[in-house]
Amino acid sequence: MPTYDYACESCGEFELQQSIIEPARKTCPRCGGPVRRLISGGTGFILKGSSSAALDCGHEKPCCGRETRCDKPPCGK
Repeated sequence: MPTYDYACESCGEFELQQSIIEPARKTCPRCGGPVRRLISGGTGFILKGSSSAALDCGHEKPCCGRETRCDKPPCGK
């Protein structure tokens, strides 16, 4: 379930887990004041470690920053 950021006019910002099909909240769960949903930067996906998924990219000099070649097609192709 996604987490949404809201800003309350009275008591500040808070996060709320809601279903993606649920409408945006109109009132603050703490004080009952009016709120607006904020636009967040989203999340990133980073592979860490030495697994083959984290290291293989498919380029002579891959766009992901690896220095060694693997057999996958170039990014964006």
